Amino acid sequence: MQIIRSDNIAFRYDNQPDMLFENVSFAVHEHSRIGLIGKNGCGKSTLLDILRKKINPVEGVLYHKPELSIGYLPQELDLPPANSGLSFIWNSNPTLAALKQKIDQLEHFTPEQVSSILSEYERNRGYDFEITIEKVTTRFGFNNEMLSRKTVSLSGGEQTRLSLCRILLKEPDVMLLDEPTNHLDIEVLDWLESFLNEIKIPYIIISHDRHILDVCVTSILDLTQEGVMHYSGNYSFYKQEKERELHQKIHVYEEQKKKIKKLNIAARKRTQWAHSHQAETGSEGYAPVYECVSNLAKNAMQQAKNLQRRTERLIEKAEAEKPFIEKKRNFHFENLKVKSKQVLAVENLAKTIGSNNVLQNIELHLMTGERVAIIGKNGSGKSTLLKILTGHLNEYQGEMAWSPQVEIGYYSQDHENLNFDNTVMEEVVCGDKQKQTFARTVLGCLRISEQLVHNQIKTLSIGERSKVALAKIIVSGANVLVLDEPTNHLEIAAREALEDALRSYTGTIIFATHDRFLIEKIADRVINLDVTRKV
Repeated sequence: MQIIRSDNIAFRYDNQPDMLFENVSFAVHEHSRIGLIGKNGCGKSTLLDILRKKINPVEGVLYHKPELSIGYLPQELDLPPANSGLSFIWNSNPTLAALKQKIDQLEHFTPEQVSSILSEYERNRGYDFEITIEKVTTRFGFNNEMLSRKTVSLSGGEQTRLSLCRILLKEPDVMLLDEPTNHLDIEVLDWLESFLNEIKIPYIIISHDRHILDVCVTSILDLTQEGVMHYSGNYSFYKQEKERELHQKIHVYEEQKKKIKKLNIAARKRTQWAHSHQAETGSEGYAPVYECVSNLAKNAMQQAKNLQRRTERLIEKAEAEKPFIEKKRNFHFENLKVKSKQVLAVENLAKTIGSNNVLQNIELHLMTGERVAIIGKNGSGKSTLLKILTGHLNEYQGEMAWSPQVEIGYYSQDHENLNFDNTVMEEVVCGDKQKQTFARTVLGCLRISEQLVHNQIKTLSIGERSKVALAKIIVSGANVLVLDEPTNHLEIAAREALEDALRSYTGTIIFATHDRFLIEKIADRVINLDVTRKV
């Protein structure tokens, strides 16, 4: 049974001349587990807004089954900061939430009012809802202490889990999840995978986490400006199919080129024959215009013209169907290794924020050319450690010493190193015009288009700003890269491009991440702040 159907939907923002996307047609069924992918800025979140009828398409038709209930998880969570986790969950049912608030203050009501409140609470199945809340929150790993805390004090992973609790309590017919994997630590990512595999509710998930897309979804929607392509399988199957389709298109195109070549040769031979036999093939003899005589030369020339017309039509068709082969961009790093064997030594490092010991007794020895991944739960101190190492936090206990030859390139997930008033090119080259060619190559590898190079950074999306910040430190010539969640907000193609760039980097890398693919492809050593303090 179809829950949602999209027929040739198109959308354009009022301030844009071109369609963001068009010809988008697909269906969501009762058992759908759909991964929605596409490059940054292609309109994935906009499409979810259309599906939940927050905005209307400019063309096409959207069908919802009657009384459809949608559970929506936005990319940027905005939980009421003053509310406790428990009150946030109760507010999923406003009627029961208001009655529960009265029940918690029964001493302020008359006996008649108390009786009326309790009766209404029971009629609305409030006691059943209490039991359901306890089951769902326990399933999501919440205890009473965590639920009593203000939502503003919860980690990103805890806020995501709390939001999913609230969605489930509404018993939706379908879930639309916009980047739920952002800011989640590896432990919560594993939990989310289990949740998505166990849940019986159909869903569409926007995600750049290739592991999630491999183990949780059963179909992929690839959104582009021209429409959406549907693939029945996980992300790995989608990649194989895309590669197979490309090879097939290349084969067809090459065959068309061969046919065009043969037709051109045949047309040329007939034209040459007509010229050489024009005076010999008819009783009327030589004529400068072939149409004036009726002879074999005229017929040959007509055949040549027909072949030329066929060739022109075939060329036009071939060009229209010519496969887009993305130019493979790569760049070469100079030897950026520090001559000393060790680039960093940290002894007994500790950091306290308020009464919280964020870091304790950290010992870290980073060798030249090493690629070290820092992992741990949200709140374990990964970002704090990197800020201390890069000098962005100066108040700490312990000893830290970098090699004098070190030049650090620091990527902050908050983009605090960017001047939003600069253009992309101004920010990346930092006044050194000789680096512009290299900068364009790096930006191209990270899929920043030529059209965006002269735009101000404040006009870019979060993903595009992330790419600019990464390009800036790569172009800087730093021999040590310190990266805090470098793949957050990047689409899959840009993540793979970054992985290729970091693999070819000759300097030293220390990075904090929850990206399991990045760890697998880049890291020589993994440090878990939850397990060890001596690294």
